[in-house]
Parts: sequence; structure tokens; C-alpha cells
Amino acid sequence: MSATESSKKQSDCPHCKSGPETYRYLKKHYLFDVDLAREIVSDGREPEEIDDDSIRLALESTRIHDDHLLHVNVRYPGIIAHVFFPMPDGTAAHGHALIDGNHRAARCLQLGRPFFAYILTEDESRQILLRSPEASPRSPHGCPSETESATV
Repeated sequence: MSATESSKKQSDCPHCKSGPETYRYLKKHYLFDVDLAREIVSDGREPEEIDDDSIRLALESTRIHDDHLLHVNVRYPGIIAHVFFPMPDGTAAHGHALIDGNHRAARCLQLGRPFFAYILTEDESRQILLRSPEASPRSPHGCPSETESATV
């Protein structure tokens, strides 16, 4: 298991699935390629400790499955991406999203342990973005999606 894998797989846990992993954010307006993000952060960078208030804020906008929390492996860091949202006046709001490690972050809060995450750069965050309000949809790793292929 690599240092960026999310958890110990449990055969009876419906949330411990194998295969390609993506993360949906803001009612599916954003779709991130988590597998590509894991490849990017395997470059030797150090994870940063995330403060508890930031973790709580991130967890407010995600669904946590209590049955999954008990067996997630908290020693693997999460991944945080930059998010840009187009505003009506043409500017872009900028924020961050925890795209990998939400259950590990929640478990760290329960255990009173620090949670660490890799922080993607703005360019890396755009690289892993499969769908957003301002971008054409792509399939994982930059290939055109079926929707995009049909309209080209």
C-alpha cells in the first residue's frame, strides 16, 4: 500500500471500493481525479498539518459514513486542491477543498490526533479537475469525456 492510499480495504465495507477514484464537490459542479492527485503528491513533498477548525469546515460539506470511520488508516495524509468559482461579475472566488481523506480527517478529530494533507498547487489543482462550472468536462487523465467528444 502506498503512502497516499486512503485506507485499509475492508471487504465488507461498501465504501472501501477499488478502481478509479474521483471526488465530487459543491453538488457535483466539480469533479476531481483523485488517482491523478495521488500520483502528483507522490513527488516527495511533505504533508502539512491541518488545523481542527479547517477540518471541521471541510467536513460540513461532505458525507461521512460512520461505519467506514472505524477502520480508516489515519497515517495516510489527505489531499487539498484549490477551487475557483466564477462569480456573476466575472471574477473568480478562490477556496480549497479536501478531495481525499475526509474520513481520515473525521477520524483524527475523533481520536484527538493531528491530520496532515498534501496541498496541490493551483496548476496541479487545474490538472486534476475533470469538471467545473468554468471548464469543459474531461475523463480521468485529460482525455475528452463522452459529453465533450459528442459536441466536438
